[in-house]
Amino acid sequence: MVSCLLQTTAGAGPLHREVGPRFAVVALPDDLSGSSRYTMARHSKLQKQVLSLYRQFLRAGKEKPGFLPQIQAEFRKNASIPRMDVMHIEYLIRRGQRQLEQLRDVNTKQMGTFVKTKPEKR
Repeated sequence: MVSCLLQTTAGAGPLHREVGPRFAVVALPDDLSGSSRYTMARHSKLQKQVLSLYRQFLRAGKEKPGFLPQIQAEFRKNASIPRMDVMHIEYLIRRGQRQLEQLRDVNTKQMGTFVKTKPEKR
């Protein structure tokens, strides 16, 4: 059982006790208080695809040294993309699926990145 503090207007009931003039401690069954069914919102289909792709990347990256930090950094960087930008998210999912295939290839040993540099002044 988990207890929580609630504001009340009525008298004591079987599951709560008065702690002040307008507040009571209410005991909640464990299956209601901590369950993700009641506290977490459902994920959209697109969110499920992203989470699935992330898990697949983590599994594939475990076998190859040095890949996990880059995978995590890439997903964190793209986490700030607005949910309403569906076209961009779908593009990144397709791109990620292609990269995952490359990562799973037995011939892949290292991951390279392109970095933008400032043009040299003459």
